[in-house]
Amino acid sequence: MGKTHCNNCKGNRNHKELFEKKIRGGEDDGFVWIEKFKVIECLGCNNISFLKVYGDISMVDYDHHGNPIHYDEETVYPYYLEKGEEIKYQHHLPSTIKIIYQETISAFKADSYILTAGGLRAIIEAICNHLKIKNDNLEKRIDSLHKKGHLTLSESKRLHSIRFLGNDALHEMAKPKKEHLYLLLEIVNHLLANLFINDKIIKGKVATIIDKYEEFVNLIENLISDELIKKEMTLSNLLGKSKRLIEKSKYSDFEKEFEKDVKNKKIDFLKINNNSKENETAYIITKVPEQSLPW
Repeated sequence: MGKTHCNNCKGNRNHKELFEKKIRGGEDDGFVWIEKFKVIECLGCNNISFLKVYGDISMVDYDHHGNPIHYDEETVYPYYLEKGEEIKYQHHLPSTIKIIYQETISAFKADSYILTAGGLRAIIEAICNHLKIKNDNLEKRIDSLHKKGHLTLSESKRLHSIRFLGNDALHEMAKPKKEHLYLLLEIVNHLLANLFINDKIIKGKVATIIDKYEEFVNLIENLISDELIKKEMTLSNLLGKSKRLIEKSKYSDFEKEFEKDVKNKKIDFLKINNNSKENETAYIITKVPEQSLPW
């Protein structure tokens, strides 16, 4: 058999047939048709798919000599996106947004373009709801996403493109072009990744700015090892190069809160050395924290 789309390889690949069932009909009324149902296996990755092939006497093209050429219509299951990809790590998305996104993708795979445009618009609405941007029409809510720092100005302009297309599809019943939907899907994927996914993926894997006290404490916990027990160190000594990860405007506040928590014994893996000759507060490390969490 010829090449068929493989959902795993993300492209047309050679397959072999594992099973085929043919059904033929229409002889009584003169409109002859045939359907073939096949279970197929990709020769590259062994992925299994289902292929439906349909043809009837009306499905005819002509070559440049005027000779008739019969053709078939092939449908591969599960449905797939011809271009682009579904966003990865969907489990990081807020539940409502994830449900709308998955239903929108299902509509797109099924060539339901009006529903897809409406779904992309609904994703923007759901993002606004999740970020507590309410009580306005979608145009103003998108502008608020930018004003409140969730989007750049360029990103907010791109979201208006989704709003326009969604409005035309839902209110004017205007069927959008497939290539336009792929462009808008790419915009939505980029937006969702930036808002809900990227930070969760890179957390603990690459250096990121620390602007929350809890992350500051977790960083210190991760820097303490057995070799440091009973040693006297200031926070600057302990942090070393990692100090650059902490937002400068918040370091002083974090330092004061940390010292307070040590005095109140909320933090128990070190204690303040009141006899230290250091110019800043010095601590004696008493143990390795029980739970050293990724920051």
